[in-house]
Amino acid sequence: MSRKLQAMQKRLRNHQVNLQNEILMIRTKKKIAVSGQLEERLVFFLFILLIMGGCSSSSPSDNDILVSKDTRYLPDYDNGDTIYINVKIAIDERGWNSKTPDYFKTELTKQWQQINARFNNSDRKKLLKRTYVFQPDVNDIIVYSGCSYWGENGANEKVIKQMDTTFFKLGVIYDFFYEGAEAGEYGGGCGDDRGIGTILVINGSEDFKNKYNDHFGVYTYRAITHELGHFRGVTDLYIDVIEAANNPLSQEKFMPDHCLMNDFCYTPDEESYWSDYAVKIINKVGNQKKAGLINDLMYEDFADRMLITATKNGDPIDAQVKLYPAEYDHTKWSSVIKETPLFVYSLTNGQFQVNDLRKLFFRSDNHWDRYHVFLSEATVGNEKRYLWIADYMMHESGMDEKKTYELNFNF
Repeated sequence: MSRKLQAMQKRLRNHQVNLQNEILMIRTKKKIAVSGQLEERLVFFLFILLIMGGCSSSSPSDNDILVSKDTRYLPDYDNGDTIYINVKIAIDERGWNSKTPDYFKTELTKQWQQINARFNNSDRKKLLKRTYVFQPDVNDIIVYSGCSYWGENGANEKVIKQMDTTFFKLGVIYDFFYEGAEAGEYGGGCGDDRGIGTILVINGSEDFKNKYNDHFGVYTYRAITHELGHFRGVTDLYIDVIEAANNPLSQEKFMPDHCLMNDFCYTPDEESYWSDYAVKIINKVGNQKKAGLINDLMYEDFADRMLITATKNGDPIDAQVKLYPAEYDHTKWSSVIKETPLFVYSLTNGQFQVNDLRKLFFRSDNHWDRYHVFLSEATVGNEKRYLWIADYMMHESGMDEKKTYELNFNF
């Protein structure tokens, strides 16, 4: 074995020892000290965009050394216990010039320690198969100019052009000076750029226009942790929430499971929580690098069919079942149940099978274009029963190898 290879192996092993110490801190530390005061308003508008995955590579070993073009970095890896992912950091030019490089290095290091702790400690049931370490590159920060919008010549494209996409699969872009909607900027979120994840950190509020925005408060690291859920393939669950006032049929509220991707996005760390559904996706995605993870993964693992049944006193009974879709109402900033059913089924001998469940939910070949929630109504004589069905429920059923989802009405 050459001296050069031996030296490389030693460097990698030393780096792994340091990582194990950090991982031990993540697993045992119950509370993170958060500096600064609470921000008065949320620093993000969380918009769902198409999302991505990560780079599959085996762990460093004596016989399989992964070498980056830049020897300062340990490449992403999955060693069966830990998934290590490098994060390329970018900062807008006005923000960068407002502080010193040491300031950003210090604050980013602290913030990503908080993010790592929140991401791992939110696994309350200890179902994650790996501990996750997201390592920010604070030594070679990209500084970009212009507005922070998505798309052609946007911040995401500017940053991707300057990062080594064969090595990094995630870029996090901080805009400390919001220039206003007329300049093309808007809310942050997580994007998918041909398999490269991009998270935009921006406060799209006119109150903070052309002012320095502190992105190192508690709401920011909590929001970034939510976006990392997208990066590992989990959809927004808050989109599926239906308020009782927006359900004219049964006046019932629909709330998906508590989760960082739903109502627990900004909760304190001791209350943060990954739902079982989210953990299943994170475990499946692991360290992959793949475009379209959220929507394509859901489509692929969706339940194939749905069996609708109706019983009374345990015996099958004929019934009529209607499915009412939820549509987003921009005037209410919420989803609303429509009063006209999209599908109507007649149950004979107490059952009816929908043979193509994907066709029911997905509206086009663009898997982002789908119905998220239906209110299902079963009628027998003058009696009615209501049940909810949602896209994530069909996805979880498929991941659990239950390819036939069962919708059961009891009278």
